[in-house]
Amino acid sequence: MDPGALLALVGGYITAAIGVFLLYSPVLVLVVWLLLLAGLLQLLAWPFIILFRKLRRKPEPPSDGSWLLH
Repeated sequence: MDPGALLALVGGYITAAIGVFLLYSPVLVLVVWLLLLAGLLQLLAWPFIILFRKLRRKPEPPSDGSWLLH
């Protein structure tokens, strides 16, 4: 193979890689955007999650010794 053919082959591979990246770049941007949005929503929901956990906690039974008298 002469250097011109080798250079054309490498250039074709680079062009194909750039083309595939540009073809899928909207999908990549969408995935990154959705991940950032999910993280932001999780941060916004965090105080409510803590509040619900505190509200769902069962009250502790009284710790006096009156049950021994029954």
